[in-house]
Amino acid sequence: MLKNLQEIMNGGAEHALHRLWSDQLSEPEAAAIQARATGDPKYRDDLDGLLAVFDSIEGLDGDPAVEEVIRDYQRLLHKRRSIVRVALGMAAGLLLAVSATLTVFSISRAPDDGHLQKHFTRVGEQRTIELDDGSVVTLNTAGQLVVDYSGPMRRILLERGEAYFEVAEDPARPFTVDLGLRSVTAVGTEFNVRKDPQHYQVAVIEGAVAIGEFADGAAQHRLEAGWVGEFDVQRNLLNAFQPESMDRYAGWRNGMVSFSREPLYQVVQELNRYTRKKILIEDTTVMDLSVYIIVNIHEIDAALDGLEGLLPIEITRHYDRTVITGSTGD
Repeated sequence: MLKNLQEIMNGGAEHALHRLWSDQLSEPEAAAIQARATGDPKYRDDLDGLLAVFDSIEGLDGDPAVEEVIRDYQRLLHKRRSIVRVALGMAAGLLLAVSATLTVFSISRAPDDGHLQKHFTRVGEQRTIELDDGSVVTLNTAGQLVVDYSGPMRRILLERGEAYFEVAEDPARPFTVDLGLRSVTAVGTEFNVRKDPQHYQVAVIEGAVAIGEFADGAAQHRLEAGWVGEFDVQRNLLNAFQPESMDRYAGWRNGMVSFSREPLYQVVQELNRYTRKKILIEDTTVMDLSVYIIVNIHEIDAALDGLEGLLPIEITRHYDRTVITGSTGD
C-alpha cells in the first residue's frame, strides 16, 4: 500500500485512475487522491480528462465492432462506480461518482450538496440551461459545470468545456464563473468561456467582465465587449486582444463554426471537439493549408466533403477514424 500511496502523491494521474479502477482501493489511497486533486489544478485537470474518456464510452453505439466491448465496459463501470463511491465516501465524507471526476467543488464544501445543480453534455451535444434568476447558460460539446446559487453570490464552476453566459442583472448578487486558477465576474453582460486543461479563454460579447486571479476576486482585470482574454495555465500569463470578429465565440450556439484564413490543422482540432470519430492529418504538407469555411457542427462529414472540394486533399474514412492526406492529383 505504501508504494501505491507514493505513486499517487508523486506520479501522474494515470496512477490514480489505476487504483480507482482496481478492487483494492484503500481509504488512505482515496484520501490521497482527493487531497492531490484539490491542491493541484493540473493534476485535477489531467484526471478529469482521463475519467472523461471512460465516461464518454457509454455514448458509443452503432458500430458492431465495439458493441460487445461497450457491454463489458458498462458492466465493469457499474461495479467500479460502487467501489469508488464507498472508498471516497469513507475518506472524505462525500459520495463522489466517477462522472464527477473527483472535483472538489470549492464554492461550497458542505456535506450536503443537494443545493448544487450539475449539468453536462456529451461529445457533439449542446444544451441550454435556464437558471433560477433568469440567466441562461448554453453548454457546448463535452462540457460540465456546477451551479451554486445558495450563497450571497451566484456562482458557476466550469469544470471542463465551453459555455456561453447570458446574465440576468442583479447588482446585489454578483455572477461569477470559477475556473479554478481564475474567476470571471459579470458586469451586466454576455460572455463566452472555454476551459481546456492548459488554457482558459474569455470572450466578452456585451458589457464587461472582471477577471480575477482567484475566486475571491483578487487582482482583477476588466475586459470590455469585443475583447478576448486568454490565460496560459502553465506560464501563469493573461493576454488580451481584439479579434476581427466575435462570430467564433457566439456562433457555435447556432450549430455553426466559421474559419477565416486559418490553417487546416487548427480547423481539424476544432472539428474533433464535436465528433467521436477522430480526424487525423497524416500528411505534413497539407497541415498549413489556409481554410475559409463555415461548418455545421452537426454535419462533420459534409464539412469534410467541403474541405476536400476546396483544398488539394483526400479524405479516407475508416470505421474508427478519418484520415486526411495530400491529393495525388488523379
